[in-house]
Amino acid sequence: MVLASVQTNTLNALPKQFYPDGIAITQTSQQVSGAIGITVMVSLFSAKQNGYLNDVANDLPAAAASGSSLVFKISLIFAIVNVVLSLFMKKPK
Repeated sequence: MVLASVQTNTLNALPKQFYPDGIAITQTSQQVSGAIGITVMVSLFSAKQNGYLNDVANDLPAAAASGSSLVFKISLIFAIVNVVLSLFMKKPK
């Protein structure tokens, strides 16, 4: 839902003859960013889970909860930063 409005604002900043290029760039950047984001989050989850298993106990559900907690906290921070940054977006004239 948020990405549609971001794409609209991005395209509004371009001349009409560059709309296809703008769409291609935004779609590609969304796919690449999504792949990188998932990779980073899964890596952080695995690192936290393995650290918990090595340091604390051999309790897999608790280790998974520890990794999930870290990933959700990081995702929340990114969401808050995105909301704050969206407040500073220029409105089209």
